[in-house]
Amino acid sequence: MPNREYIRNGHLIHIDVDLDAQRRWRWSYTIDGGGYTELLERGLIGENAAMMEAENDANFKVDRMPAGDAVE
Repeated sequence: MPNREYIRNGHLIHIDVDLDAQRRWRWSYTIDGGGYTELLERGLIGENAAMMEAENDANFKVDRMPAGDAVE
């Protein structure tokens, strides 16, 4: 299962992408180890598309949060 971890606006974002039973790509992520979010309503065609969509969704959420204290 491909994954990515990075810090944005002082928050640690961890993203996982995986194939479901119908061989569609799904994504999920946590922010600072909590706040689990996942794609439920549809699958995506490719791994890269799933990763990019998860990053965009997580970044949108984190950019509206107060700055955190995570550092690289």
